[in-house]
Amino acid sequence: MKKLLSLSVALVISHSANAELQALDDAEMSSQSGAGLGFALQDFIFSTDDASLAVTGIEDGNSNEVGIKWDQFYIMGEGSQNGSVKKPVDIGSYLHPWVVRSVRGSSDWDGDPADFYTGDAPAIGDDVAALQILTDVYTSAAQNTRQYVMDCIFASAGDCGQRAAIRRSGADIGSRFTLDFADGTNHVWNIDMRGVYLDGSGFTLWSRPDDSGQSELLGQLNLSLLAEEFQIDTCGEACTGTGSLLQIDQFYLGLNLGFGDIQPLKFSATSDGNFVLELSKPDPSSRGVDETDSDAMLAFFNEYYANAPKSDIYIGEITVGNRTAGETVINGFRAQYLKATSIDL
Repeated sequence: MKKLLSLSVALVISHSANAELQALDDAEMSSQSGAGLGFALQDFIFSTDDASLAVTGIEDGNSNEVGIKWDQFYIMGEGSQNGSVKKPVDIGSYLHPWVVRSVRGSSDWDGDPADFYTGDAPAIGDDVAALQILTDVYTSAAQNTRQYVMDCIFASAGDCGQRAAIRRSGADIGSRFTLDFADGTNHVWNIDMRGVYLDGSGFTLWSRPDDSGQSELLGQLNLSLLAEEFQIDTCGEACTGTGSLLQIDQFYLGLNLGFGDIQPLKFSATSDGNFVLELSKPDPSSRGVDETDSDAMLAFFNEYYANAPKSDIYIGEITVGNRTAGETVINGFRAQYLKATSIDL
């Protein structure tokens, strides 16, 4: 079974990569912040080729089992023609690696308010450590995807043509699913994204006691995803990938869920074994605010709205079948509360 072609893998240790390694005792380890493991994949190609993963136990409305096969998954360089041409892609680099690290919260809630929302882990109290997974970060106006989107997609900066000419290539990512029905028919779904960029994204995890004193897993997601083209094809048994159901030219999702201790994502499970993901409401008690003091509450929420990151969605030209619609822009929205729970089928 062919699974992976990778010409080179680069590992980078962030901070003092060339310094002498020194052993640390437990106390010294607990005081460390910012060190971690950085990695980059150069000339990377991933393709499952003829491998297939089957999912069983799913039924239709008549209690007939629906077979689901995951027939394809690929990550390649831009221009792979939906995974058919094996073009390599760089995921991160030596200077801009993906990073896994442990950092201490940056906010001393008894200190200077000017420092509450700065540092490696803003809005998280400095009494806890957090685990962070970060994609590559760029300061260049051409290479920083979020800045490029804000300046050249949401707006029309004068140098957008120059930026586009020197931007690095994105990745091609796609999957194929086959659904087999009880009547002998099947449907194939192809999902393909061309020119994908994920730089500037991050996921942060930490833990605090909940109301009952038990440890609770908390998190924060900051996602910056740009796909130059997003296509979903559906077809029958003789699928050739030409019957486009949905195609989007330029899709951007700048999603921010969670804002440190003030509004964390909460991960838990129910007594019957289902998972629960909850974006809590903004919590004034995290800052020690007296909720009966109207002036203090007003100041808290003014501070929250001024500092909590917002989310953006951009959908360029949409083609469904032979019909075309214009762009859709959702700019500057913020989730106040969200709860998702898995259920038994």
